[in-house]
Amino acid sequence: MKVSTTRLAILLPIQSLQCAAFSLHSFHRTLSQVTVDQVCIQNHRKCFIRIPCRYSTNQEIDGPDPSEQNRWKTVQSRRNISNMLVVGDGDLSFSASISRELDESNIELVATVLEDKITHETIYQRSLINQEMISSFHHHQVLFGIDATNLQTHFLGRVFDRIQFNFPHWKGKANHRYNRQLIDAFLKSASEMISVDAEIHMTLIREQGGCNAKTLAEYRDSWTPLHYAAEHNLLLSKVTPFKVKYNLSSHRGVDRGFNIGCEPQTFVFFKAGSTEDMNVGSIPKEYQLCCRHEVHILLPDGLQEDDDSHILNMKWRDITREDAVRDIVQKVVPEGIRVEVPSRNILHKKDTGYESNMAVFLVVYCGESKAMKRDEADDYRHLAEMEIEKYLPLRENRKGRLVSKPFPYFLLDSILKDNASYGLMKAKDAASFSQ
Repeated sequence: MKVSTTRLAILLPIQSLQCAAFSLHSFHRTLSQVTVDQVCIQNHRKCFIRIPCRYSTNQEIDGPDPSEQNRWKTVQSRRNISNMLVVGDGDLSFSASISRELDESNIELVATVLEDKITHETIYQRSLINQEMISSFHHHQVLFGIDATNLQTHFLGRVFDRIQFNFPHWKGKANHRYNRQLIDAFLKSASEMISVDAEIHMTLIREQGGCNAKTLAEYRDSWTPLHYAAEHNLLLSKVTPFKVKYNLSSHRGVDRGFNIGCEPQTFVFFKAGSTEDMNVGSIPKEYQLCCRHEVHILLPDGLQEDDDSHILNMKWRDITREDAVRDIVQKVVPEGIRVEVPSRNILHKKDTGYESNMAVFLVVYCGESKAMKRDEADDYRHLAEMEIEKYLPLRENRKGRLVSKPFPYFLLDSILKDNASYGLMKAKDAASFSQ
């Protein structure tokens, strides 16, 4: 049995040994092993004590952890990143924990926090230790007073291959509203600071991200990061478990740990249209953001099942069994948007009291390689209704209704079950209903 560990070298000036001895007492509670040896850092005038720290992950594995492989490559293009910006890094422990590995991979690290230098060193016990660790590598730097929601003012004309924000949270006790505003502003700012094929990594507690929701209500009770990402032309390419291998600090602006639950997750976003290959830019179905609406088509009186319909020269019964409406709508939406018609039903006038029979379709727009925004989806709805009316009339009081708020594709089955109680059914059941 092998237990995977990560080594973190913490550098202390020799004159700070008395403080280090006090700090080691608190380290002992969380580190499985601490050894001390004296080393001199090249190109530095001062001599340091190196304290290798071993963080156990409590994971039984043989060889390298598969989840750690290619961690410095982009998901879409698989290229190595050349630089990385970390924002809101608490006491700088995360940046310190990855600084050596980044240096060995020739990746420049810029570690930032919101507080000014004096305030940071006053609040955080490990501030100086982590600063020394990061700055001991030639291409790394630590910057203070950096607002993660306004990066342009700090890095004018500069771009990054990766921007990472772990556990964003409004300072102080806050509800969803303020935390949603925070991640919205961060994603907007970060989206303007990334290079071609670059990524934004945002780590959230499991319930905050919404990707484990079972119902639409559960999803809407999360911070809905997919929605805010799409508003800034970002797509979600991957969600991965985040293993905490560093000191968690900065709970509501003080030097204190915080609860991250059983399985925090990192959301990996990239800019839609950042690659010319639309297949490379396509994202997995479960991460696609969608909008939906109903289409109510009036069926002419006297139309028999064996009569020709105007819809693509298909017979009436074929409208409920095939993808005629989907094919019509797909023609009017832009590339990168996939159309699905997962639910349809025939409503007879004797049951509805309406003047004619109706075919009711649930149309879903899915953002495959284009970000899904509600206002744009409503434009698709308008174009779809005009195109369908070239073939058959629509029910007037159902036209022009705003599309739904965006939702992730993995919730579509749950939405279909809810719709079943309102008269819609899945496509596989619709054919038998019309016979």
